[in-house]
Amino acid sequence: MEAQKYVIAIALAEQNNRRLMPLGGKTLAGVDTLSQSSIKEVEKIILDLLLRLFQRTTEGSLKISNDKTGLLLAEISFESMHKNIPVIKSNWINTGDTDTLIEKLKSICSNLWGVKFKKHEGIMFNDLINKNLS
Repeated sequence: MEAQKYVIAIALAEQNNRRLMPLGGKTLAGVDTLSQSSIKEVEKIILDLLLRLFQRTTEGSLKISNDKTGLLLAEISFESMHKNIPVIKSNWINTGDTDTLIEKLKSICSNLWGVKFKKHEGIMFNDLINKNLS
């Protein structure tokens, strides 16, 4: 039996000179994360996270850490997520070292994408592990 994977959207942001890393996710079983059958669920995970970020704008100016890796989508086992994500999140919030964060995520995730929006094309996923754009 294939292990269930957890898909999480991660925003790397700063508000009022403090780093924050909100997360949102969902379990997906038996499908490829970016397949036609699951892409709507993935887009909903991203939308939910972005709406939560947008709501925070009433608390002060908000900026995403950078264009390429400010919004991430990760595919990870549930066990690895619970064991590793809190430590990785804490380290990034304390240091702001995005390169280390990406390397740690690559080591524990089965897939990792940078997420961008491109006018007239929609949501773009940049594969950070295999270096493919989809």
